[in-house]
Amino acid sequence: MKKIFLTALVALIVSVQNFCGAASIESARFNDDDRLIYPVVQTGNAAVDKKINTAIIAEVDRFLTGVYRNAQENDYTVADVRTSFEVGSNQAGSTVILSLVLTESNYYKGGAHPATYRHALNFNVTNGELMDKSYLTDIGSGVPESHLVERLEKKLVEKVEREKLFLFDDALPLKKLPENFYWDKNLHVHFIFQHYEVAPYAAGIIDVDMDA
Repeated sequence: MKKIFLTALVALIVSVQNFCGAASIESARFNDDDRLIYPVVQTGNAAVDKKINTAIIAEVDRFLTGVYRNAQENDYTVADVRTSFEVGSNQAGSTVILSLVLTESNYYKGGAHPATYRHALNFNVTNGELMDKSYLTDIGSGVPESHLVERLEKKLVEKVEREKLFLFDDALPLKKLPENFYWDKNLHVHFIFQHYEVAPYAAGIIDVDMDA
C-alpha cells in the first residue's frame, strides 16, 4: 500500500551524500543511575551529533526536573524514576530519519501506579534538526492535518476493536493529532496516545500504526 506520508519525505532527500550510513546508537546512564538509560548518537558528523545528543539530554533533564518539582510542590516522595528507549527508524541513503522513543516513568510513594509517558524524538540526521508534525502536514508539503486526523481515527478504531480496548465516551471523534509520533524501521508513521488521553489507564499507552 502506498504510504500517505511519502510526500513528507521528499524534503529530506537532500544532502544525503554527507551521510552514507545509519547512525550508531549506544546506551548511557544519566548521572550514573542504572535506572536512567538514554541513547547516545553518533552519525560521523560532530556538529550533528552535538545537536542530537543535546536534544536528548534536554528531554531527560526536562522529565526529571518535572518529577522532582511536582514532588516538592505537592509534598510527595519520589519512590522510583526511570527512563529507557527504543529505536524506531534509523534510516540512511534515500531517507535520513532517526526516530527515538523514550519511555519515562515515575512513581510517588503511596500512588496507585507509576505514571508512564512515551516521548518521541525524530531527527533529520543530515542536519540534526528535530522533525515535528509539520513534516507530516501541509506545512511541510505533506498532507492536510484534517486528513491525518480522519485516518488516525479509523486506525484507532480498528486497533480498539481488534485488541478489545475501551475508549472514553468522548474520545471520538478525534479533535487533533497526538503530540508524539515516530517512524518505525519500515517508515510507517506511528502516533502515540498516552495514558488517559483517550482511554482508561488499563488500556495502556496506545500506539497506532498509520500504515498497518
